[in-house]
Amino acid sequence: MSKATEQNEKLKRAIIISVILHIVLIALLIWSSFNEHIESSGGGGGSDIDAVMVDPGAVVEQYNRQQNQQSDSQRAEQQRQKQAQQQAEELQQKQAAEQQRLKQLEKERLQAQQEAKEQAKQQAEQQKAAETAAKQAQEQQKAAEAAAAKAKADAKAQADAQAKAAADAKAKAEEQAKQAAADARKKAEEQAKAAAAEAAKEKAVEQAKAKAEAKAKADAEAKAQAAADAKAKAAQEAKEKAAEAAKAKAAAEAKAKADAAAKAKAAADAKKKAAAEASKNESDVDDLLGGLSSGKNAPKSGAASGGGAAAGQGNQKKAGASGAAIESYLGQVQAAIEQKFQDPDLYKGRKCEVKIRLAEDGFLKSATSAGGDPALCQAALNAANLARIPKPPSAAVWDAVKDATLEFKP
Repeated sequence: MSKATEQNEKLKRAIIISVILHIVLIALLIWSSFNEHIESSGGGGGSDIDAVMVDPGAVVEQYNRQQNQQSDSQRAEQQRQKQAQQQAEELQQKQAAEQQRLKQLEKERLQAQQEAKEQAKQQAEQQKAAETAAKQAQEQQKAAEAAAAKAKADAKAQADAQAKAAADAKAKAEEQAKQAAADARKKAEEQAKAAAAEAAKEKAVEQAKAKAEAKAKADAEAKAQAAADAKAKAAQEAKEKAAEAAKAKAAAEAKAKADAAAKAKAAADAKKKAAAEASKNESDVDDLLGGLSSGKNAPKSGAASGGGAAAGQGNQKKAGASGAAIESYLGQVQAAIEQKFQDPDLYKGRKCEVKIRLAEDGFLKSATSAGGDPALCQAALNAANLARIPKPPSAAVWDAVKDATLEFKP
């Protein structure tokens, strides 16, 4: 804007100077023509006066002088006109140059004004664009702040929901664990009672068998003694010396048989005592580890797949281990694995069999799927690898269950 104002001031000064020069030039032209008119008017008067005189020579001379004056005047007029024409041409040239300069100045002024307008327009557009950009930036910042606040609120709501779900799941898991522990304890007590009854029954059978064997041995000894007495009596009748020898021999044999019977009885008593101690130890171990058993999938009497597979597909004795002891231990193993299940309710109505191999200290050597639902089998394998399996109560139980198959039916 300052450049346009400066150009406008220059143009105004140039126009004023041009007008002043034109006025001065016109005044000079008027003053010059006024002087020539006065001179030409004075010479004409003299000729009129001279024409009145009588002297013709004077008249001719006057005429010639007038002619000369007129010629001079014409020449002066021509010279003046020529000068005036030159001055006019110069003036026109100056005017043309001045007009050209004025046009150029006007053009520059218009161009400067146009440039100023365009610059102002550009500045206005730039300012408008800057304002628009600032407004957009503010809107974007507001949108970003709103989005951040919304994301924060959503994250907080999601975290609260997850915390609540975790708390509910924890409470549910604790309740399920309590229920499972109660069921396992109840099942263990029932199994312990059944094992004790089975052991008492077996002990009574063994005692009756031992009594029958002792009675049979006593009868055999009595018969042998009677035969020996008869033989000794016959030998004594036949030959007294031979009878005494036979009697001594019979006495020695009787003593040896009595010693053997005493040893057999001591062995039977020791066997019964060892069986009673083994039954008591099994009952104590079952009581200590009973809290780990679960009534949910613990092997049923005569139908437990784990106990049946480990004991030869049934509840028979193997290597001196009772079926109750085997089933009790397998129930503890299965309960320990089931405690490590994740969301067992997801697998309701499904079934899976898992083969396990155990070390003597209860360490899980391997666990493989033996058939069933793939998802449940994978969950059972993961739980088996995480479970803390109890140590078998005896070598006989371990020998019976070291290669066992467990069935899981949530």
